[in-house]
Amino acid sequence: MSNPSDFRPPLWLRSGMIQTMLASSSRRQKLGRGFEARAIRRDLEAGHGLKTSCYLNERPDAAGVIVLFHGWLGTPQSGYVVSAAQHLFEAGFSVARMTLPEHGDAALMNSDIVDITRHDFLRTAINQLATEFPDLPMGLMGFSLGGNFALRLARDLRKDPLPQLRHVIGISPVIDPEDTCDRIDAYAMFRTYFMRKFAKLTRSKHARFPHLQGIDAILAHRSIRALTEFSVHQWTDYPSIDAYFAGYRIHPGDFTDCPARVTVLSAKDDPIVRSVHAESLPEDPALERLFTTYGGHNGFFSSFPRRAFNEEVALNRFTASLIS
Repeated sequence: MSNPSDFRPPLWLRSGMIQTMLASSSRRQKLGRGFEARAIRRDLEAGHGLKTSCYLNERPDAAGVIVLFHGWLGTPQSGYVVSAAQHLFEAGFSVARMTLPEHGDAALMNSDIVDITRHDFLRTAINQLATEFPDLPMGLMGFSLGGNFALRLARDLRKDPLPQLRHVIGISPVIDPEDTCDRIDAYAMFRTYFMRKFAKLTRSKHARFPHLQGIDAILAHRSIRALTEFSVHQWTDYPSIDAYFAGYRIHPGDFTDCPARVTVLSAKDDPIVRSVHAESLPEDPALERLFTTYGGHNGFFSSFPRRAFNEEVALNRFTASLIS
């Protein structure tokens, strides 16, 4: 099942909010514990003296390598990432779950604050992986903010090709960062959830690098927009929050002449990333747009916790592009 019209979850799973909350559920994480335990942590160069980490499950008979990116304030251990990685691994692919800048291990490996407009950080790490698997085709799959990173990397392939990279998939990808920021702030439940995760990560970073200035001030803010604006002025060279959002917005025409296939999957009931932004991307020979009625944000459960439509789409597209 990889056609959006075929995705009709049972009645209890037709709420976008429920789908979204279940995406990172502890029950889903428990199902992936054995797979997670077999992963090997790798530290990768990210350019300019920076590093990131990835968690590699390698098959000796792999048909290809799939790199996965988690979402904002997630980690490679987030349930939706581990579940997708395990699904692809069991289908014959080696999988590498990579850490975004200023997230998880990477935040504690670098004394600098690396803003999330820096997708070159991940491109350098992917290049390192590619040299280690020179005979294998590669795929890239990102969720939410990770989907935005994946799409920016796909956009750059026109001028900076990576021949091994055959297909890029964005699941619930952030297309318009400003709108997504305001959507999170509009829901007290999501705003509180992300603010708590941000505070925990920021305190951990400060404990590791006490010379960093502005930590107490940023934690005093009570909205995602406010803390983002403070971060932009404190730790980036962007003149304004508008310029910062523009730094990682996805635009119509970004995938024209892209040498890799690009697939975007969005749910019309996503409470965090409105599908209208993905719908605004024009049809293109390199771009496939898939829209479901249900699925929420990173959910797409046809049954919980084991069956997810986005994982079936990914397996179908990666098999067609990397193996067929």
